[in-house]
Order: sequence, then C-alpha cells, then structure tokens
Amino acid sequence: MFAQLVPDTRKYIEVTGSAEKTFPPDELELEIILTEYTKDGAVVKLETVEKEFYAALKKNNIDVQDLKLNSLESNYWWYSWSNRNKSVKTKSFRLSISSATNFLKLTEDLNKKWVESINITDRKNKNLQEYRKEVKIAAIKAAKEKATYLLESINEQLGGVISVEEIPEVSTALFSGSNALSNTVSFGAGNNAEVENVTAIKIRYEIKVKFEIK
Repeated sequence: MFAQLVPDTRKYIEVTGSAEKTFPPDELELEIILTEYTKDGAVVKLETVEKEFYAALKKNNIDVQDLKLNSLESNYWWYSWSNRNKSVKTKSFRLSISSATNFLKLTEDLNKKWVESINITDRKNKNLQEYRKEVKIAAIKAAKEKATYLLESINEQLGGVISVEEIPEVSTALFSGSNALSNTVSFGAGNNAEVENVTAIKIRYEIKVKFEIK
C-alpha cells in the first residue's frame, strides 16, 4: 500500500523580514608588520627594530607577552625562507587590543620607518551573540508586520505561521562599508600616517516566513 500525498490547499502569503544593528567593537585583532630600514647609510636590523616596537607597546600599556608571530611555527618558517636572500627583512605579529587601548594613539606611536603596515584583521564584541538574537527577533517581527499590512490592503486577515526559514548570510558583514584598504594603516618614509576610522560591527539577518491567510 502506498500513502497518498494530500496537497496543501491552504491560502498563504510568504514574506521576508530583515533587520540590522550596528555597534562598536570592544576588541581589535591587529596584524603589525615590522621591517628593517636604512638610517645614515646603514641598515637598522630587526633586532633593534623589535626593541623599539616593544617600547612603543609598553608606552601604551600593552603587555608584550600578548604578541604572537603570525601563524606561529609555519609562518616563522615562511619568514625565514622568504627573507633568506633579501637585503631587507620583515616580521609579522598578531596582537589583540581591548577598548582600554587608545587605537589612534597607538598608531601615532607606531608611525615609524620600521612599521610597514598595521592591518585590522578582526573586530569583536563580547555581546555579539546576544545582538544576533535581537536582530533575528526583529527580522521575524518585521516579516509579520509586512504580511499584516499587505493582507489588510486587500481585506484579508493574517492566520498562523506555516513555516519559518532563516536566509543564510551572503557575507559576514562584520566590516561595515569598508574594503581591505580602509582596514590598513600604512607607513612610508617621509609620509604621515593616515588612520582610517575603525568602522563599527554591523550584523544583518533576513527571515522568510509563510503565513496562512484566514
């Protein structure tokens, strides 16, 4: 015996609601690239550069123990290999700073010839999960509001929920209105550092909801 599928003949309306929220980060993940440079015809070695770098961090109340070589052992190997035949060597570090650190003051103190670039690789907020929940709730409420006024315009009434579908994010949308360049502070000999604004974290969600029509 075969079960007979009964088609769903209920009248329904399907709408998509969306919501978003923007909030400041309370932690930044930085990539800082140090480089050797020439002074008075002589090359200032990485060993000297690192000492100046550590001094700048301490000046900003940052513990040098928080520094990490990029990708740990694998990138240290890359660093050694890629620079073995180069006259100028570079070294890349990762550093997390909290909102207690003045980011603009830090970049001013690192506006040196031995800093090739500072890249903001990530922004974090300890309340991110709670904010995501708030935005999703707002999105499904927006869907209900939309369905209600659309049906009222044709003298119909909204019924119960048939299905709810969260639409996958196309991108993480953590860097609001910015590209890779706007997340980078680059320093060059004779140039002043131009610090782009640290953009806020932006999250956006869409919820598709199918409602029955009474």
